[in-house]
Amino acid sequence: MQPLQQNLALGITIISMPKDLFLPTELPWAELKGRDLEELLYWLFDSMGAKDLEWRIGGAGSGAADAGRDLEMSFYVSSPDGDLVRQRWWVEAKGRAGTVEPADVKHAVVNVASRHDIDVLVVATNSLFSNPTRDWVREWQSNNPRPRVKLWERTELESHCSKNPIAVVRLFTKALSSQGKLEVAAKKLWDYAAFTDVPTLAALWADRSSLEIDSRGLVALAASEIANGSVEERSWAVFVDEDIVLDALGDGLINFLYLLFRAHEAGVRADPLVRALSYLLLVATYRCGESVVSDLLERVWESVAEREYPAEIRRVVVQPILESLSSELRDVCTSDCARISTKPLVLSDREVRTYLQRLSIGSDHDAKTPERVLMFESFDEPCRIGLALDKQCHCPFGEQQDGDRDVRPTLELVRLVAMSRHPKRE
Repeated sequence: MQPLQQNLALGITIISMPKDLFLPTELPWAELKGRDLEELLYWLFDSMGAKDLEWRIGGAGSGAADAGRDLEMSFYVSSPDGDLVRQRWWVEAKGRAGTVEPADVKHAVVNVASRHDIDVLVVATNSLFSNPTRDWVREWQSNNPRPRVKLWERTELESHCSKNPIAVVRLFTKALSSQGKLEVAAKKLWDYAAFTDVPTLAALWADRSSLEIDSRGLVALAASEIANGSVEERSWAVFVDEDIVLDALGDGLINFLYLLFRAHEAGVRADPLVRALSYLLLVATYRCGESVVSDLLERVWESVAEREYPAEIRRVVVQPILESLSSELRDVCTSDCARISTKPLVLSDREVRTYLQRLSIGSDHDAKTPERVLMFESFDEPCRIGLALDKQCHCPFGEQQDGDRDVRPTLELVRLVAMSRHPKRE
């Protein structure tokens, strides 16, 4: 199952990630031999989507028998008529201090040539292949089209690691650039429903001016911040451009069920995902206005090619997010209101005090049945945010919500609370 892509026709932008996701000089290439090189290759092929991946360690020590390959796996490629064709790959690791000579490669090639079920042989090294080695492989390949022999030396490994930084982060976190760490954060959330730790988030925030943050990166950052406690200290959605916030909100909405599926599959809590999207909804409404956001919530479902979202599916996605945001703002807006006396529903006292800091740059809740709390409304006091209330027209946060929330009125209230209680915009 893969996350869905939005259509550019609706103004959704996609930022291509730069290639410098890790720092090649930080990888200990000279020492990357034996088991270490094999482990890097294992995680690299895992990131590239290999199936039936097997690391043939064969036992302890460098002399363990591996039957002619260190790794074996399968890839499934599409044929012209649309069928998936299985390709079997063997991989031989050659960790060397100097260049890899022909004799080192000949043994691997001759060994696999006797097999008729292997399609590709990869010989990978942390150093370089000599020119005679390349010449020998080229000549052999001209007379033996199968299996296809690929020579991966350090430059190829650097390129593949840059495109698949998850392989690097498992072994050499220090080798990742800030952009690489951001890419890993996004991949962890979207592929594995995993959140990024606080030290990494803090390091990324310190280097935020150099980052290229796209919509999925923003969703991952917001969800990770909330999973680790709060988003007030590092409000990523206020730092990035408005169009990225809108893109992230749209991406999160159309992939909400996908993300919930990933979270359930991984056995992690889904609450940070809901609260991250409610945070993006808050910031988007505050920065862009309720008309723009309401229009986005209406049109985003049409942005996915060959996919329909019935009204019931849209409701299942949107209503928990609206409910989460409305409950949070209810706690904030009634906390110091002379007209309303009540207690918080979802936020702690500390969260109430710091909540609106998320509109400036700069605790896990277990799932529970919503409490019913007593609320007193003083008809003699005005509304702190300027709503025209009287004995017949009551505070909207005190009204019992039996059905679904209407999007536009809810967003109008969201923006009014945000603008009134946090009037200074960055």
